[in-house]
Amino acid sequence: MQVSVEATTSIERRLTVTVPAEQIDSAVDKKVNETAKTIRIDGFRPGKVPTKVVKKRYGASIRQDVLGDVIQSSYFEALQQESIKPAGMPNIEPKEDAGEGEFSYTAVVEVYPEISLSDAAGISVDRLTSSVEDADVDTMIENLLSQQTQWTEVLRAAADGDQINIDFEGYLDGEAFDGGAAQGHDLVLGSNSMIPGFEDGIQGMEAGQDKDITVTFPADYNAAELAGKEATFTIKANTVSEATKPELNEEFFAKFNPKEEGEAGFRAEINANMSRELNQALKSKLKNGLLNAYLELNEFAVPSALVQEELGRLKQQALQQFGG
Repeated sequence: MQVSVEATTSIERRLTVTVPAEQIDSAVDKKVNETAKTIRIDGFRPGKVPTKVVKKRYGASIRQDVLGDVIQSSYFEALQQESIKPAGMPNIEPKEDAGEGEFSYTAVVEVYPEISLSDAAGISVDRLTSSVEDADVDTMIENLLSQQTQWTEVLRAAADGDQINIDFEGYLDGEAFDGGAAQGHDLVLGSNSMIPGFEDGIQGMEAGQDKDITVTFPADYNAAELAGKEATFTIKANTVSEATKPELNEEFFAKFNPKEEGEAGFRAEINANMSRELNQALKSKLKNGLLNAYLELNEFAVPSALVQEELGRLKQQALQQFGG
């Protein structure tokens, strides 16, 4: 078997493999003999079909089967012979087969890059420093209190900070549009989770009240067919609820299993947790900064096969984490 290798790029090799006629003929004869023992042809007893008859009738297809096996076996043999470590599957391009004699094909395959690491002595990365302040702890406690908010229905007009449950449907030029309707949707006024003007139009509504409002979608709205368009929404208010945050007391502290009792102990534990997370974030940022700086000194081509493999892994990871 003859093998020639051409480096088409720094990470791509083109192998031209020529398999001698003797090797192919031997494999074809073996396959013909095996076929003669099992094939059924009118006029011949099972297992007694002459090999000449089998070769005349099925020789071409048998050769094609043999060539497929030869490509697979010789390709891996060629890789070993030339000490090539493939980074992915090859693109096989068989040359025209004359039906007899030797057989040649080319295999284009990506290989792992050769990396010569540069001296890292000149790398300079800023080490960021930070600390958790009392104001940070106050913000965290406020967030924890907000997460434990309880909603109580009230019989009054909806105001900023209230949660209003609504049914709504949107229309463009009198026609309902996809994605513009919902039933039993909870909306906290002041959250700015809807398009501009929507929450303002709901302010002051009471349970059981119906209302039409007109708003304009932002020019950069993610749905191009709605961007910059004026729409009318019919809205029905089902309920209005006001927020009740828990008190900062032992009952609230107990939900987080603190090591020490009292507000001082609770704050100290929050400070410790936040400091630990902050230090981990600072270390991670420093590590990424060093890696990015070192990467700039060591640029190299990455085989597309490895990129696709990593994309597939990340996609599978996302599916497992988020479903889909």
